Amino acid sequence: MKSLLQQLNPLVKLSLFLIGIFQVALTGNPTIAFFHIAMAGIFLAYEKPRITKPILLGIISTLIGYTWVNFALYIYNYSLTITKALSMSLALTARILVIIEYSILFVSSTTPKSLATSLALQLKVPYIYAYMSFITLRLAPLIQRDLENMISFRKIKGYFSWRKPHRYIISYVFPLLFLTVKRSLAIAISMQARGFGKYPDRTYLEETKISRKDLYFSIFYIIFLVSTQYLSTLF
Repeated sequence: MKSLLQQLNPLVKLSLFLIGIFQVALTGNPTIAFFHIAMAGIFLAYEKPRITKPILLGIISTLIGYTWVNFALYIYNYSLTITKALSMSLALTARILVIIEYSILFVSSTTPKSLATSLALQLKVPYIYAYMSFITLRLAPLIQRDLENMISFRKIKGYFSWRKPHRYIISYVFPLLFLTVKRSLAIAISMQARGFGKYPDRTYLEETKISRKDLYFSIFYIIFLVSTQYLSTLF
């Protein structure tokens, strides 16, 4: 059974999340950022997306590194006090955390197929270009899988050394590039054989639409945005 966010139209989710991100970025108010972090955290707890250890480690290292760099800049470039520099650094880090949370929510609750379909049906993007977004998002996990297979194979063979980093990285880049080009050519030939793009319109197995749930969620989220803006003036 699909969750609430999975049942929503991808464009509705994307538009609302972008509005929330821009509210946090443009106002720069820590209170607004806190409310968005809490709201996104509640949705994450409800959706329970699968977050692997490398991704979680990357998120944590990004937040710590971003905070530390801004803290050092405020101390040495602007001669701020430690308390002031830390508060301003954490305020900037809160914006990044909001972007990360909303990005995880959107990616985990949206399939490439539904996004491409909504672009073509709701946004009236030509289905040829909408399909490009589907191919891009669909190939990303395949490339990641190829990279993981190559790393595992080399570990088994005992070839895992950073003595010459540039050669080691290149040894991964060129095979991945070759596999990606090969897979892209196969897709292009398959699309041409099926006459893709010949007709101005096409049919869809599962059409996306804007339903009442999208309307109710939009009203709820807009009320949340207005409430956070009002509460930020009280604190």
